Amino acid sequence: MHGKLVVVGFGLLALACGGGGGDTRASESEGTLGMTEGTTGTTGTTGVMGVTEDVPTGGMSVSASGTGTSTTDDVTATGSSGPGVTATDPGTTGTGVDTDETSVSGTTGNTGDTGDTGGTGTTGGTGDDTGSSSGTSDTGMEPDPLWVTPNLWYSVEDKLHYIKISEVDGSVVQLVTSTITTPLVDGFNGLTMLEDGSLLGSRVLAGVGTQIFHIPEPPVEPSMIEAVIIGMVPDTLLVEALYTDCKGLVYLMDSGADLSTAAGNRLIRFTGEYLAGDLNYEVITDLQNASVADIDDLGPGIDAMGEITDGSGFAIDSGEVYAFNYNTGTGTKVGNGGTWGSHALGGPLFVDQTARLYLLNIEAKLVEADPVTLALSPVLVTGPKPAGDAPAGWSGLTGPLTECKSTLPQ
Repeated sequence: MHGKLVVVGFGLLALACGGGGGDTRASESEGTLGMTEGTTGTTGTTGVMGVTEDVPTGGMSVSASGTGTSTTDDVTATGSSGPGVTATDPGTTGTGVDTDETSVSGTTGNTGDTGDTGGTGTTGGTGDDTGSSSGTSDTGMEPDPLWVTPNLWYSVEDKLHYIKISEVDGSVVQLVTSTITTPLVDGFNGLTMLEDGSLLGSRVLAGVGTQIFHIPEPPVEPSMIEAVIIGMVPDTLLVEALYTDCKGLVYLMDSGADLSTAAGNRLIRFTGEYLAGDLNYEVITDLQNASVADIDDLGPGIDAMGEITDGSGFAIDSGEVYAFNYNTGTGTKVGNGGTWGSHALGGPLFVDQTARLYLLNIEAKLVEADPVTLALSPVLVTGPKPAGDAPAGWSGLTGPLTECKSTLPQ
């Protein structure tokens, strides 16, 4: 449950409304893939297929002959032939980047001088796949920096808050507040991060329904930003939380009859191009018989091996945190902490490879919680008070999901 509070003396009354929900580089050891705009370099030693940013789609050429220059736009490499694979693709003009980290054995030349034209080049060596923390996405595109670094987000009223998390120890580096200039429904905020680092948000208000909006490029410095209003969820559903699974599919917590009980609760999923305005959905699980009264925020889980999971996650109901099975709609209480916001950040985002669980409370105080015992850390940071009458932490919490294997129905 979530809602705005009324202050009586020094206490808070119950809420009326519930709350919902790198620059990647391949191994650069000993060689670089020849890229466009280059003249031939000198022959070098065995190395790895390099990574070039801003590569036109289809514009990479590879040849075991080891002569010529490439057709991408950073550097050029030539060299003697090796046991590499041969392919020539002149490519066509396109957009995007190529960060494919797959390496092919062979010999490559050293980096050449930049130039204007290029032909085919030679790759070689064996590379190192650094995984989800600095690897490539399933589409071969370079991941957005926000998707491969530890960070958290929440939104209240006309403010969007970014929390930069230290990749060394999980502490808070800074909290940055930006102003949303687009008028939004004055309700509880659900939030989830998509694979491109953008944010999909929801605002729910009883009697009005749920508004879905999108922030394509969330700012990491104080900014004035516009949100793209996508539309209202059909059937006047009251959606309290948004959630992105390991496949990038978006789920919603339908709160059913009201924003404070389990009556009519369902886990639903968008079926169409939601960013283009198709907000139709399908029902995944019936949650009204779940062992929690209501779910204010949905988040990924952390399994016994410390890996991120999506079929089993952490769900929060007004400060009670559950290890929740999204497939069955059942949960086991882990402990108390936070109020409405919960999110787990995966191990690949941190130097020590340890996944971490974060909780946000009604006063916008952020803490780290032990995923097994729910023992809470001291407060890591406290967000600002809103200009209006909403609680400072009247929002779900989100961040990147990191690489994981989905166990939800596909």
